[in-house]
Amino acid sequence: MKRLFKEKGLLIFTFIIFYTIIELVTFRWLGLSLLPRVFLLDLLILFIFAFFSTFFKSHKASIYYLSFLFFLVLSLAFINQTMNLELNGEVFSLTHLKYTVEATNVFSIDFIHIDVLLVLIATGLTYGYTMYIIYKLFLNNLQPIKFYYRRLFPIIGFLGLALLTLFNTRISVFADYNDLFNVSLFKRDSIEKYGMFGYYYKEADIMFFDSGVRSYEQEDLESELDEIDPYKKYDENNQISYNGLLEGKNVITIMIETGQSIALNEYLTPNMYRMTQEGLYFPNHYSENKTNMSEFIGILGNFPSNGVNADRFDYDFSYSMPDVLKEEGYNTAYFHENLASFYDRGNAIPEFGFENTYLHEELFPDEPIYGWGGDYTLDSRTMDVMLDYMFLEEDQPFYYFWSTLIGHGPYNSDSPSNRLDGKNNKQMFEELGYFALIDQAEADGLWENPLADDEEYAMRFRHYQAAMMDFDVSLGMLLQALEEEELLDDTIIIMYGDHNAYYHQMHLKLNDSDKGDIHNVDMYKTFFAVYNPILTKTYNFNNNSASTTIDKFVSPYDILPTYYQLLGINYYDNFVFGESVLSNKESIFYSHKITAFFNDEYFSFNNYSIFYPPEEELESDISELDFILKTEELSEKILWLELWIAVTKTEKIE
Repeated sequence: MKRLFKEKGLLIFTFIIFYTIIELVTFRWLGLSLLPRVFLLDLLILFIFAFFSTFFKSHKASIYYLSFLFFLVLSLAFINQTMNLELNGEVFSLTHLKYTVEATNVFSIDFIHIDVLLVLIATGLTYGYTMYIIYKLFLNNLQPIKFYYRRLFPIIGFLGLALLTLFNTRISVFADYNDLFNVSLFKRDSIEKYGMFGYYYKEADIMFFDSGVRSYEQEDLESELDEIDPYKKYDENNQISYNGLLEGKNVITIMIETGQSIALNEYLTPNMYRMTQEGLYFPNHYSENKTNMSEFIGILGNFPSNGVNADRFDYDFSYSMPDVLKEEGYNTAYFHENLASFYDRGNAIPEFGFENTYLHEELFPDEPIYGWGGDYTLDSRTMDVMLDYMFLEEDQPFYYFWSTLIGHGPYNSDSPSNRLDGKNNKQMFEELGYFALIDQAEADGLWENPLADDEEYAMRFRHYQAAMMDFDVSLGMLLQALEEEELLDDTIIIMYGDHNAYYHQMHLKLNDSDKGDIHNVDMYKTFFAVYNPILTKTYNFNNNSASTTIDKFVSPYDILPTYYQLLGINYYDNFVFGESVLSNKESIFYSHKITAFFNDEYFSFNNYSIFYPPEEELESDISELDFILKTEELSEKILWLELWIAVTKTEKIE
């Protein structure tokens, strides 16, 4: 028994030491504390996994098993460092495994940091050599332990009983850990608290076994539903009320892929410019999420932090915008030029309540899908096809949601094309005259490249500007069709950007920021406008002003409550995380990508402290307290939603 402890214990101890080294390095890369706040819990869970190495009688087999675990640790460290710096503060979650194909498509070799890779390889080789030396010097020539498993079983029984007792005690650390049903809300904070093994084990437990959820019932959650009447909530002293102002009007939401106002130009993007002059323009719109997250927020009013598995489960999304509007008699349709399998939209979008879904298979069924190197389908070409499926309803209002594509990076790419004509977007922009228009506008002093001092990035921004020009052409086609159908006054259009231009780290260049400056919220500004001629006239009348630019902080969470106020439709506050942009109420933004709260003043990785500006520089004022209270309220909503999603889902019937 003593010998068994010594031999297997030496291997496990060595593994734990090297794990601790990697955790120290990873925490430094992520800008976390020195070690986990509950380091003992992290080590305990690590030991449980390492102890399985004793199930192998052969020391070689034990070393192989522990080496496999260490390889996973090295991989997690590498992925986290890469995502943190190259994807602006993102931390790896097991939910990302659902989007492996999507990640592969958008991955760039530029994301890899050779110095980091060398550090991890060197540590891995040192670990392997150490294990080799230990085996050669201490374990190679030993005689097998007699009755090995007979001796091992009492140890397993004792440890199992001890661990079962420990994890089921009401010691606060273990009790809180057991009761968790969400660790993804604050990924950084959870990793910093529980460590890498503590975090990923619990996330897997929640993802695959609904840990912490089973004690909740749907009836209990339904009893907490809070129905909001916009006529009462947004009771303001306007001469003309916005409540129900556009009742029964058509609705079009456009999520602009990488849509930023920095591409807005009166001469190069005249239709977007028109939306800011004839519609209500919000220059302080902030969004930092993956495309699918921003998209879902614009449809659902929220996004569950653990995501959805629409290929496996049915969900209760009766609160979604398409479902709510269907109840009001609307025809609903979703458009996006991408495969049904990408982000599992083919399953998810119908789950959200859309009656009709138009993806690549419906829009361009006879064409191969584009590659991700720069030959995306032009938005103008997509709109040309979309118009065949629009405005077909007689005497029935419609709700359309369109996710655009052309702004997606990389920018200035000369990669081969999958197109039938063999042309990538750079070549298309040349042929369509976009680059010539940009050059002429620059020569006439009507456009200025914000990255002109860097030749490489100047070319990339020029490519991005051309992409936004093509989107602008598609927007013009839509507006013209609405005018021809005499529907423009009867339609509300909200346009918003999903995230910034992060490819090639262009968002850092545009904001004079360094990698790791996640708290610089100016990087997250994207385009946002609300367009309807009746609404604009009402706003100008109420404010006795010709200006339609509104400087308040807004985010994609504010889209649904804005619609509901204008349409005069009741909604459940539990599912809607924002406030109407037309009210005097302001929301805050929660980014699922970087798991952080922020507005234009404060930034926080949790719901109890402010990360930026540093607390010692803060004055104790009402705005700081208000921000913390809003983070607490919003985190409670997100956790409630997480329970709702978990409790109401049902297995799909094959």
